[in-house]
Amino acid sequence: MVRKKMEGDEDQRRAAALEAEREGERPSERGETTGASKQRHHVSHRSTLTHEDKTAPIHRGKQQQHETERVNEAHSQTTGHPPQEAPPSEPSFTGRGDPGYTAQHERVFEAVAVCEQRHPGEPASLDEVAATAGVPADETRALLHDLVSRRRLLTATGDERAPDDPHYQVKHRL
Repeated sequence: MVRKKMEGDEDQRRAAALEAEREGERPSERGETTGASKQRHHVSHRSTLTHEDKTAPIHRGKQQQHETERVNEAHSQTTGHPPQEAPPSEPSFTGRGDPGYTAQHERVFEAVAVCEQRHPGEPASLDEVAATAGVPADETRALLHDLVSRRRLLTATGDERAPDDPHYQVKHRL
């Protein structure tokens, strides 16, 4: 079985070693040798170190480190300044989680029941439910999806003529 070449192939290692020697350093000092990725990576886990500082030694000598350095160097040569890191974005949790069964859910559920009473035995369309509930169609679609998939109070049925236009009916319970 052939070993994985973490530091690059022979040509890449040779080129890195030549570059190190031209600059007056030993290739092993720069982490360009075959054993570079196998060196110990211990860093004290003091709270003053950032996550990047703690994980940087793990990637020392690996190909991805060299690629990142090349990209940063090319960027600084073309623009004249080092690349800026993207500002940390705040996590967005909007739309996630369980909002609970709201009054809007109840209004849409009742609208489906009313539409079923108008047309016995036939499920109600999205437009009909939205008009009966007095809720915009996009909002009604999201609420209907929640009532079908999460709450399991409604059933969505497809029509052969319009499979993208589901119809809804109250799930009958025993």
